[in-house]
Amino acid sequence: MKLKVLNIIFSLFIMACGISSCLDSDVTEYEFSSDASITAFSIADSIVTAYPAVVNGKDTTLTFGVVGAEYPFVINQKEGLIYNPDSLPFGTDVRKVVVDITADTKGIYIVAEKDSLWESTDSLNFEKPIQFKVMSEIGAFGRNYTAKINVHQQDPDSLTWSNIESNFNKSIQKQKAVYANKNIYVFTADEAGISMTQTTDGSVWSELTQTNLPAGANYASVMSWGDQFYMLVDQELYTSMDGLNWSKVETAQRFSLLLANIHNTYTQKMVGIDTDNYYLESEDGITWTRTEEMPAEFPKTDFASVSFALNTNAKISKIILLGNNDLATDTTTTIWTQLSTEDYWTELTLENSRNACPKLENQGLIHYNNELYTFGGFGQFKGTLEPFSHFYVSVDDGISWEAITAKFMFPAAFNDLYEATSGNYSYVVDDQQYIWVMWSQTGEVWRGRLNKLGSDK
Repeated sequence: MKLKVLNIIFSLFIMACGISSCLDSDVTEYEFSSDASITAFSIADSIVTAYPAVVNGKDTTLTFGVVGAEYPFVINQKEGLIYNPDSLPFGTDVRKVVVDITADTKGIYIVAEKDSLWESTDSLNFEKPIQFKVMSEIGAFGRNYTAKINVHQQDPDSLTWSNIESNFNKSIQKQKAVYANKNIYVFTADEAGISMTQTTDGSVWSELTQTNLPAGANYASVMSWGDQFYMLVDQELYTSMDGLNWSKVETAQRFSLLLANIHNTYTQKMVGIDTDNYYLESEDGITWTRTEEMPAEFPKTDFASVSFALNTNAKISKIILLGNNDLATDTTTTIWTQLSTEDYWTELTLENSRNACPKLENQGLIHYNNELYTFGGFGQFKGTLEPFSHFYVSVDDGISWEAITAKFMFPAAFNDLYEATSGNYSYVVDDQQYIWVMWSQTGEVWRGRLNKLGSDK
């Protein structure tokens, strides 16, 4: 009996030790981190903004909403920076912004003269960056962050102009500008024949004189094609590598007009009209192919042309040409087009349409930001048109045109400059997407660019 009792006591002792051992193994020691960080940051809701603007020459207020979720934020943990890489639209009001912040702690503070605990309903002014700091579980402050909401400082859809101080020749009258080799060349006729000025920055112009150009050179026919210049001289074709030293192209063709050209990776093509009114095209500037007679409706004067690759197929380019003929109306300009794969022209003119291209004095044409724009002096279309009052845009490759009434506008000074210069000006678009306008007699040089095509934010 004693042995049984002792065995029971020993067994209970062993069980008690086992229970004690098990209890000891379930105890976990927690070590609280002294570090803490912000792991997510976003604008909580939409920002409704109203800002002043000028539309059709009148002061007005435009209102728009910015959806915060469309502008994600980056958190640079190493530098302690929080920012949105894609800037909010120009004019966005960031004085009262509610943000969502996620951190691995609940203690998020706004750093100011007197720190305050951040609340999810706080409306914050982000005109200047805001500093946040986070508190760890043990009550020690962890990382500091600087949060910034980037907003475009320029309206990306507006055209910004500057008047370049320059030594541009004030004695120039009629002129033709060509952009080539990262230079702007302005050709004009003077008593000595054809003269030229060139510049790289628009401020310093060098006066240059051509050689080997006989009488009858037509400055208005000058164009650059590839790495050479071409010009008509008394119905014959001349070429130059630098715009200064010219030589006659040995071809039997006689020209009445040089119309346009295409020069890119896939297509090299220059087109014109011969003295018998037949269409001409060449792939090297020397050998010309004569095809069909040009239709009576085809433009005869006041040419402007552009060429560009199709968005749908970069191997095919399109030429758009505007001008006037004997059949044109008093209010519309004729528009013609040709694909690089074609040897014929198609008329796009909408003579009786409200979307027809207006006829303007000294009319210009550019292909810019994947759209066509035309502009110029006095005109008549749905009323009297003042010089350089509007750009007219075509988003369907020349079929229909609309006046632009806001943002993409000319400087107000252009209206007076047109009259002061008797309408003599020239223009080019360079490889940095700047639009240049050079004015005769005044010597003024202007440069403009659509904000979103530049690097400014």
